[in-house]
Amino acid sequence: MVDVDENPFDEKDSIFEQKQPLKKDTFTPETIFHRDDEIELYINALQDVVVGHAPNNVFVYGPTGVGKTAVTKWVRDKLQEKADSQDVPLTVLGPINCRNYKSSYALVTSLVNEFRLPDNQLPDSGYSTDRVFEFLYEEIEAVGGNVLIILDEIDNIPPDARNDFLYELPRAEANENTPISEAKIGLIGISNDLKFVDVLEPKVKSTLGEREIKFGPYNANELQDILEYYADIAFWDGVLEDDIVPLAAAFSAQERGDVRQGLRILEKAGEYARMEDANTVTEEHTRRATDTIEKDEILDYFEQDLSSQQALTYLATTLAFIEPKHEAATKRIYNLYSSIAESSGRRVKSERKIYEFLDQLSMQGLVRSAEKNLGRKGGRKYVYEVTDDPADIIDAALQSSYSNAVPSNVNEILNHYLEDEATDFEPPDESSEEQQVLWKFV
Repeated sequence: MVDVDENPFDEKDSIFEQKQPLKKDTFTPETIFHRDDEIELYINALQDVVVGHAPNNVFVYGPTGVGKTAVTKWVRDKLQEKADSQDVPLTVLGPINCRNYKSSYALVTSLVNEFRLPDNQLPDSGYSTDRVFEFLYEEIEAVGGNVLIILDEIDNIPPDARNDFLYELPRAEANENTPISEAKIGLIGISNDLKFVDVLEPKVKSTLGEREIKFGPYNANELQDILEYYADIAFWDGVLEDDIVPLAAAFSAQERGDVRQGLRILEKAGEYARMEDANTVTEEHTRRATDTIEKDEILDYFEQDLSSQQALTYLATTLAFIEPKHEAATKRIYNLYSSIAESSGRRVKSERKIYEFLDQLSMQGLVRSAEKNLGRKGGRKYVYEVTDDPADIIDAALQSSYSNAVPSNVNEILNHYLEDEATDFEPPDESSEEQQVLWKFV
């Protein structure tokens, strides 16, 4: 029974000295680990600015949580510092996260408002998209000098805006139809999609890919160095047992080499210890945290990280993977994807697009493929599997906004898969009109 007269909140946190460092997107570290090569490439790409040349366009890509944005912010600050000391005119916007804008109008308006004072902001509506682009060009010309625009998660730029941003904008000063004559524009695009450039128009690809910098995943030793740095700031001395950071680093390296995931594990493990009024964070707390983080992250994929079509493809791949007496081949995945999309009232894309979605899921580490030679039949095919526990994926899908896309008999099929009975499970007789399909789509 709770005594309502007592205040249940503790006066002091005995586990965390400060939690902010564990929330990586809102914390700026004073040290950057294991990115010397990438920083050198970045500096070489932007050196032209401080010696009097026009800025280059730079495309930065790699999986999530590998330091792309942190390095970009550090290089941005050093570039601005050097430009100021050399009296080189430089204005830097961003990083601006493109995920927050669902239309070209919204994204361009946000850029215009970055230049303007609070009492002169553009409204959310009221102008044509062409007109807000004109406003942007006018603002760029007004500040003059070098203007560097940094767009994070650039693969989320709406399709109708891609050509304008990735081709027209960096070359606007050379276009006679814009008011730009003095300013020089450079664009830095940051993407989690390694193949984003490949699907662009050739002229756009040439512009965006003037300088490319790839960030690979961290290994376990690198992650341990990074997580120890954050843990030393975040936790009180002596709170973490000696094996906690190596355990979190090993798990993160095994999954995707993602710092963000390691930080989440440490934060969640600390919270479990605090809930138990424990004096230390133990291995048991950390292993509980990894289980929780996995499930939470999968739900985040559906609700935040994946586009609707990627999410449907991810779900279809999971269903194909657990389906008895079938391989999760591309054709089968597409058939399930089509049924899922139709049953949930979503648009069905072409089979060719499914190859793109599967590639994107592979780049994010959510699925992996194996090539199979068909032998005498000739040709080859790709068979896919999901990298997370299918039960966790389906559970997350049922909790997400895609719950109406999950077949109604999913638990029946999943139970057979989990009990390792899939090979003995007899699917409905396909010759029977009443049992033509295995999955039950509403």
